[in-house]
Amino acid sequence: MNLPNEIIGTFNRNITLGIGTLKVYKDNALFLTFDESDIEVENNVFTIDVTNLFPDNGNYYINFTTGLFISTLFSEVYLGITNTTDWAFIITNGEYENTEYSNEYLIN
Repeated sequence: MNLPNEIIGTFNRNITLGIGTLKVYKDNALFLTFDESDIEVENNVFTIDVTNLFPDNGNYYINFTTGLFISTLFSEVYLGITNTTDWAFIITNGEYENTEYSNEYLIN
């Protein structure tokens, strides 16, 4: 099995946590919700431990709210993700397949 143990996002600049939530949806239903107390940030990378939280099989996507991540250099507020396609992945027969997410701020 190759189920994910972490949700990791890498920005193109150092970040700090603001206020908000990161939500994981499975098969178009809310599956997991994390707030800033669940998220670790180091430089330009955020990490959430999801060990043993993902069941086998499903179509998943991630959304997070405007203001959850803020640039430390210019205090820019990242606008978040609010759709089903930008950051999506599939778990099939215990294998994890990720689609990379990229835009001006978030590298993947």
